[in-house]
Amino acid sequence: MSHGRLLLVLLSLVILVTAMKIDIKEEKPYNLPGDIIPERYRLAVVTHINDDEGFRFTGKVWISIMPIKPDVPVIKLHSKKLKIRFNEIRLLQCDQNSPKRTRIKITNAELIPEHDFLVIHPEVTLEKGRVYELYIPFESELNSDLVGYYKSSYLDKAKEKHWLSITQFEPTHARQAFPCFDEPNMKARFEISLAHDKKFTALSNMPLKWSEPFDGKSHWVWDHFQESVPMSTYLVAYSINKFHYKESYVKMVDDVVFKIWARPEAIDQVDYAKFVGPKVLKFYEDYFDIKFPLPKVDMIAIPDFGAGAMENFGLITYRETALLFQPNISSASSQHRVASVIAHELAHQWFGNLVTMKWWTDLWLNEGFATYIASLGVDHLHPEWNSFEEESRDNIQTVFIFDALKSSHPVSVPIGHPGEISQIFDAISYKKGSTILRMMHKFLGEEAFRNGVRHYLKKHKYNNAEQDDLWDSLTFEAHKIKALPEEFSVKKIMDSWTLQTGFPVITVERDYEKGHAKITQVRYLLDSKREKEFLETCWWVPLSYTTKKEMDFNATEAKHWLKCEDDHKPVLKVMKDMPPPEYWVIFNLQLSGLYKVKYDKKNWDLLIDHLTSEKFTDIHTLNRAQLIDDALDLAWSGDQEYSIALRIVEYLKQEREYIPWKTALENLASVNRMLKRSPQYGFFKMYMRKVLTPMYKLMGGIVSDKKASDRLDAVKHKILITSWACRFDVADCREEAVMLFKKWMHEEKPDIKNPIPIDMRSVVYCNAIRMGTEKEWNFLWERYLMSNVGTEKIMILSSLACSREVWILSRYLEWSCQEETGVRKQDMPTVFSSIAHTEVGYHLAKGYFYENFDKIHKYLGADTTRLDRFVRTLAKEMTTEKELVELSSFVKAHAQQLDKATQGVKQALETVEINTQWQHKNYKSISRVLKEFTEIHEELKAQA
Repeated sequence: MSHGRLLLVLLSLVILVTAMKIDIKEEKPYNLPGDIIPERYRLAVVTHINDDEGFRFTGKVWISIMPIKPDVPVIKLHSKKLKIRFNEIRLLQCDQNSPKRTRIKITNAELIPEHDFLVIHPEVTLEKGRVYELYIPFESELNSDLVGYYKSSYLDKAKEKHWLSITQFEPTHARQAFPCFDEPNMKARFEISLAHDKKFTALSNMPLKWSEPFDGKSHWVWDHFQESVPMSTYLVAYSINKFHYKESYVKMVDDVVFKIWARPEAIDQVDYAKFVGPKVLKFYEDYFDIKFPLPKVDMIAIPDFGAGAMENFGLITYRETALLFQPNISSASSQHRVASVIAHELAHQWFGNLVTMKWWTDLWLNEGFATYIASLGVDHLHPEWNSFEEESRDNIQTVFIFDALKSSHPVSVPIGHPGEISQIFDAISYKKGSTILRMMHKFLGEEAFRNGVRHYLKKHKYNNAEQDDLWDSLTFEAHKIKALPEEFSVKKIMDSWTLQTGFPVITVERDYEKGHAKITQVRYLLDSKREKEFLETCWWVPLSYTTKKEMDFNATEAKHWLKCEDDHKPVLKVMKDMPPPEYWVIFNLQLSGLYKVKYDKKNWDLLIDHLTSEKFTDIHTLNRAQLIDDALDLAWSGDQEYSIALRIVEYLKQEREYIPWKTALENLASVNRMLKRSPQYGFFKMYMRKVLTPMYKLMGGIVSDKKASDRLDAVKHKILITSWACRFDVADCREEAVMLFKKWMHEEKPDIKNPIPIDMRSVVYCNAIRMGTEKEWNFLWERYLMSNVGTEKIMILSSLACSREVWILSRYLEWSCQEETGVRKQDMPTVFSSIAHTEVGYHLAKGYFYENFDKIHKYLGADTTRLDRFVRTLAKEMTTEKELVELSSFVKAHAQQLDKATQGVKQALETVEINTQWQHKNYKSISRVLKEFTEIHEELKAQA
C-alpha cells in the first residue's frame, strides 16, 4: 500500500473514530435514548409498616408507552434497588380502534446497575406512534436513607414509637420506588393506588377518588387516587401515616383545599402554615395569571427528612422545622423561615411543576425562580418584616463567597452522569439564580418582567423548557413596551451571567479635573493566583449610580451598560457625567446588580467622610451594607488596604439598622477565623469590643427595660449584637446569660416555664453551656429530649455544641452518629458543624471525621452528597499549609467514597488554599492596623 493511500485510510479512521465519539457523546449512554415516551402510569403499591412482613413494599406498574422513532428494538427505563419479577413482565400492543390488546413476547430482560437501567427486549421492534402497555411487578425494602421510598418514625407522649412511609424522589430516586422513565422531560399522567392497614392514612399527589377492601386482608384497604396532570417522575409523592391534619378555611367553591398534616402531638403547630399557604398561593395565581391546576394541596411535616422541603405536585413534604411553628416557643426567625420555605415550595408549583426544565442543566430555572419569587411572596404576606431587602442582601453576599472561587460553576451547568445532579443543589443554583433574576427584574421593569414570565408559563405549561425559552418570552415582552432597546436581547445579556462562572468587580477611576470616569471590569477572585484563563470573561453589566449631589437611590434602572464584544472581550466605558470633585459617586444602587465596585482612594475618602458624619442615612441601607462588604472583600483578596475597610466599619457605632451590621459581622467572622489561633488575636478582640459596645449598651443587654420592637429585622438585630457581644465578653453579656439560665434551671417545671425571652434563647443557651459544666449541659440535653417542637430542638442541638469540655464534645460527636441516642440522622451535619466552628471543638471534629469517616459514610447511607458539608465545614476553619496537605491527602485516600461530593470537596480545598494565602498576604498588615486602631481608641478613652 502506498504512503498516500495509507495516509488516506488512517485519516478516514480518525474521522470515523471522531464521528463515533461525537455520537457517543450526543447519545449520553447514562441517559435514556429518548426513542420512547411514557404517556400514563398506573401504579399500585402495597406498603408493610412494621407488620408481620417487616418494612417492605410490593408493587405493580402499568406504563402506557409510545415509540417516537421507527422500529425501536428495546425498551430502556430506570430501576434501582428493586427486585423485579422478570418472568412476570408483560408487553401488550394496544389497538387504537378497539380495546383489543395483543401480547408481545419478551425474549429477555436485564438490569444494568451502572446506569440504573432496566432493559426489556421484545420479540419484535416497536412501531413509531403506536401505543403499548408495559406491566412490571416489583418489590423492595423500605429504606432508612431518606431517599426513594423510605420509613420514618416518631415517639408519642407515652414514648411509644410510631412508623410512617414517605417518598423523596428528586432528583433521581423515583427509580428506587418503581420502574419508570426517571428523567424530567419524560412527563406523564399518574394514577396511583396505595394498599395499607386500615389504621393508617394514605396520601398522594391527587385527592382520594375511592376506597375498597383488600382481598384476603379484612383490616386492609386499597385507596385509589385521581389521575394527575402531566408531571415528571421526581414530583410523584405518596405516604402511609397516622398523622392528623388541619384544613384552611376557603372562601370560594373553586378555592384550593389546603390541609396541613403533622404527627398528632405536633398538630397544634400547623396554624401558621395554614394561614400562609392559601394566601401565598393566591398571590402567585394573581402574579402569574394562571390558576393553580390541582384541586388540593397537602403540606406534611416529616420527622426524618433529608432536604428542607420538596415541592411534589399537590403533596409538599417538609422538615418539621420548615413547616411547624409554635408561637410561645418558636423564635421570630423560625417564623420567617417557615414563611420563606412554604413560599418557595408553592412557587415551584408553577416554576418546576407546571413548567419543568428539560434536563438538570437548567435546575436553576426551578430553584432560582422559586427563591426569588418566594421573597416577593413573603414580602406581600408580611410587608412589616422588611424581609425582601434582607433576603436580597443575603443571597448576593452568599454568591460573593461561593462564586469568587475558581471551583464554582455556572448557573446553567452542564451535567454529565446523573450522579452529579445532587451536587448542583447549591448556592449557585438557588441564590445566584435568584440574584440574577432580581437584577433582570430591575433593568426590565415590573411590567416587562411579569408579562414575560406569564408568557413563558402559559406557552410551556405541562411541558418542559430551557432557559432560552424564558429569554425569548422576556425579550418579546420587553421589546413590545420598549423596556429594552431593540438591538439588545435578554439572551445576549443573561447568557453572560448563566453560562459563565463568577461575577465581575467594576473599577471606577475618576478623572476629577475633567469630570470623567473610566469603568472597567474583571472577574473577582479570592485566589490571588489569578491565571489568565480565569480572567478572560466578560459580563453585560447594568450600571446604576447616584452622586452626593443627586442622592437618588431609587434609580435602580441601568443608566449605562458595560458591554462585551462578540469575542467576549469587555468594552471600556468612559462616562462623562460625573459630579464635581467634592462629591462622591456610588454604583450599584440597592445592590441591583451582581457585581462589586472598587473606587479610587479619593472617592473612598469622600464616602467614608459621609458615612462617619451625622448624615450617613442619606446613603441607602443596602448601599451602606454594600460599601462595607465590597471594602472588606477587596481587602481580603489583597485588592485594597484593610485600613479603608476598617475605617468604614468604624461608622457602625452610629448605625441603627440590621442589614449593615449583619454584613459587617459576617465579613469580620472570616477575619476572626483567620486570627483566633494567632498571637495577635488579642488586638482583634479589643477592636471588636470597641465596635460592639455602644450598640450593645444602647440595646440594654439581653433583657431590656425598653419596649422591644415588633419588627423582625429589629429582633434579628438584637440577637446578632448580643451574640457577638457575649462572644467578645462585652459588658455583662456573659454574666447575664449565665444568670438567666440558672434561673431557668431552678424552675420547678422547666419544660413548662422558661423565663428566658424566646428570641434570646439561642444566645443564652450557648453562653451558659460555654461557661458551664456537665450539670448545665445535661440539663439542656434533657430539655432537648423532652421538647416536642422541631425549631426548639434544632436550636438546642446547636447550643449544646458551645461547651468547652473536651470529653462532653467528644461524646456529643459520638451520639450524633447514633440515631438511638435521640439525634436524628438529618441533624447530624448540624451537630458536627456547630462543634467544628468552636475554638475547642474544631480539633475534635476534625479528628473525629478523619478517624470515623467510614462509619459516617455508612451511617449517611445513600445520601452521601451530604459528606461535602463536613469537608467544607472543616475547610473554613483551616489556615495552614499543614492542614491543606492533611485534607488533600484525606480526600485523595477517600476519593471513591466522596465521588458524589466532588464539587463541594474542590471548593473546600480551594477555600483552605485561599485561607493560607490570606495568612501570607494579610496577617502582618491587619495585625498592624488593628493595633493602631486599638491604641488610638485606648488613648481617646484615657483622655476622656
